[in-house]
Amino acid sequence: MVFYIDQLPTILVENTRPVTLAQVTRSSFNARLYCSEFTSQYHQSAKMASSVFALIIGIDQYKSSKIWNLSSCVDDALRMKRWLMNDLHVPRDHIRMLLDSKATKSAIEDAFMSHLVNNPSIQHGDSIIIYFAGHGSNTIAPDGWQNSNPLHVEMLCPYDHGTRARGGRIAGLTDWSIQAMISELSEAKGDNITLILDCCFSPTRNRMRTNTRWTPSGIKVASDDLYAGLWRGALVRKLSSEGHGFYKKTINSHVTILACNQGERAVEDKEGGRFTMALLEANNAKAFHRTSYDQLLRDLTIHGGDQHPVCIGSNKDRILFGGIPFTPDSRYVPAIYIDQNVRIAAGAIHGVVEGTEFSMHEHNIHGSVNPILATLQVSVVYPTWCLSKIKTQTRTPIKEGWARVSRWNNRTPFNVHLKRTCLSLQRWWKLRQKLSVQSESESTIGGCCIMRVAKAKQAHISVQSHSHCLSIHRHDGLISNNCPQIVQVETRRSVDDVKAIDAAASFHHHLHRRNSKVPLHQRVAMGLHRLNSESWSPVEENLLEEGKVILTHDDNTIYSISLKNGSDVDLWPYLFWMDATGYAIRPVYLPDPTASPPLPRGSKMTIGTGNVGSEALAFSLNDGEPYNSGFLKLFLSTEYAPMGLVEQGSTACVPLPTEPPSLMSAAPTEKPEMSPKELWDTMMACVTVAPRVEFEPREEDPFRSAPRLVAPVENPESGQSGPAPSIRTEEEVNAPTATRLCCSALPSRT
Repeated sequence: MVFYIDQLPTILVENTRPVTLAQVTRSSFNARLYCSEFTSQYHQSAKMASSVFALIIGIDQYKSSKIWNLSSCVDDALRMKRWLMNDLHVPRDHIRMLLDSKATKSAIEDAFMSHLVNNPSIQHGDSIIIYFAGHGSNTIAPDGWQNSNPLHVEMLCPYDHGTRARGGRIAGLTDWSIQAMISELSEAKGDNITLILDCCFSPTRNRMRTNTRWTPSGIKVASDDLYAGLWRGALVRKLSSEGHGFYKKTINSHVTILACNQGERAVEDKEGGRFTMALLEANNAKAFHRTSYDQLLRDLTIHGGDQHPVCIGSNKDRILFGGIPFTPDSRYVPAIYIDQNVRIAAGAIHGVVEGTEFSMHEHNIHGSVNPILATLQVSVVYPTWCLSKIKTQTRTPIKEGWARVSRWNNRTPFNVHLKRTCLSLQRWWKLRQKLSVQSESESTIGGCCIMRVAKAKQAHISVQSHSHCLSIHRHDGLISNNCPQIVQVETRRSVDDVKAIDAAASFHHHLHRRNSKVPLHQRVAMGLHRLNSESWSPVEENLLEEGKVILTHDDNTIYSISLKNGSDVDLWPYLFWMDATGYAIRPVYLPDPTASPPLPRGSKMTIGTGNVGSEALAFSLNDGEPYNSGFLKLFLSTEYAPMGLVEQGSTACVPLPTEPPSLMSAAPTEKPEMSPKELWDTMMACVTVAPRVEFEPREEDPFRSAPRLVAPVENPESGQSGPAPSIRTEEEVNAPTATRLCCSALPSRT
């Protein structure tokens, strides 16, 4: 079986077009892996987080002068988009927005077909959200309407509602049409569809017309207009006779959430629609990952007005959006109270040191409110776990929960030099205010200690703000000597600048981490081998020389990774790809925690055999790139450790349980002692990819002298790296690296 990681965009270098902030913390290679069973679960879980698609419509300004314009529908649509992207991590290209004049009837129907029904990216069962904020309306039903002769027709009013067109008036999107459209969508993509309507159709009190999302049918809509505007195929679809209009109760193709009950008004003001505001506020007060549609609507309180939202559909008892966006977050690790301590399933292998701080939470789910129950400070560190003391708490903590790093307490701060420009002085000043000149100051978003320095030669990176982007110049020798020195990030706000710097700091923190005692030094070997694409057997010996290799770009060449354990202990290996161009850290191999250690003493292990249980790699280079590089980092431990904490730059989530594991619950009540043989260590390999050349390279060719690998000086006591820019020692290299890895998922051999 072949599992694919979504293709990710390429980050551009030097003075090329800047990339988006999302691209900075995503892998810059197009990665496809043939995965082990556990790692494939990881990537399928990662896909879950991005398997949400939305069509969002907001209309304030109407084309017809006979329709009263609204004031906050567009704002509500934009708020919904921000919620989906920021809280539920829905990719930007999964959301189609139609606002005001762009939301004509034909444009809505076209977007419905192209973005939803005919979208090959949407798989059966993916979550689909359709949101509408604008006017609703109704009119007298013509004879034979819906084959059941209802008294009225309810409709959503597009931008051109009621205007004349070739063949008659545009009558809007009727309830019959919408039902037929979603039934067609459901047949193609499954019934995990949510229709959210912030409008009303037949308010009994309409004195406050200016703030009601409803327009009367003063416009004469003829029967022929209604039938002419009917969705194709609607005539052959029978609708339920139970309920009226959009309030039909027994639909099974989707769930409909309406802003108010029949006869009530959907009210808005300049701040937004009261229903949409209440819905988004509920996200900050209610754990959505365990809330059904029906529960949400029962508990939803709309202030100021007699407005009661309604949930319609056979599947209203489902978890919101089928639970698709709410996946386990790898940044949380299990934690349990033991006596006066809290044992956390993160240790030295994760980068935890004495003084590292965690926040304690009830669950580990993306996109669902998760308040801090307590803050913890680490007092004792073991290889794969630690003990911490309660620093502060908001209420009586639960006995077990989930911990997330809030401050790494890295001894050596990540130094940043700010370049000032006249065109972006305001953003430069805001960024300057956020970055401290004191190394003891609070960490920023990513948890790393970041310090502003006066000179570039003191810094790990120099950053320069432009009108719509941030230039990052890397001085770290390990990166700058192997990868493009300058990347440009598309940022529009100072908070985005800080996120980009945080991503760089976290990447640097994990890249340079190692066990200063090197207990497995020269006892474990890692190799990279070219494979026969048909037999999947090695055709070359280890390509790594002194922990690095330069590969000629060929999309058809595949590779495997070999691990040899010459120590006297069984080992758990965890392999990550660290993409210096995009500051992403993505897993290549994660072991199954329920199995035995994959690398027993005296054994060998191959990642990329073509059999179930390994990954095959292919390294790719984008057109026009002179070369690129990245890092393969291998973590090793004698006890299993959940390593998702290391990951960065993706909405992916490892398939962690949503309840703390039993092994944590069974922890001893007394202070546990570390096994005398509990060890951890790291290895790293540098892989550089250069294009194929048919001539002798000239002296100025950037890949002739090849990016050379250099290692930072480390503090032997703390294991933390010192300022990288001034270091040029190649003797301490323990690092293989990987470049623009395009790990192509290849079919398994049969």
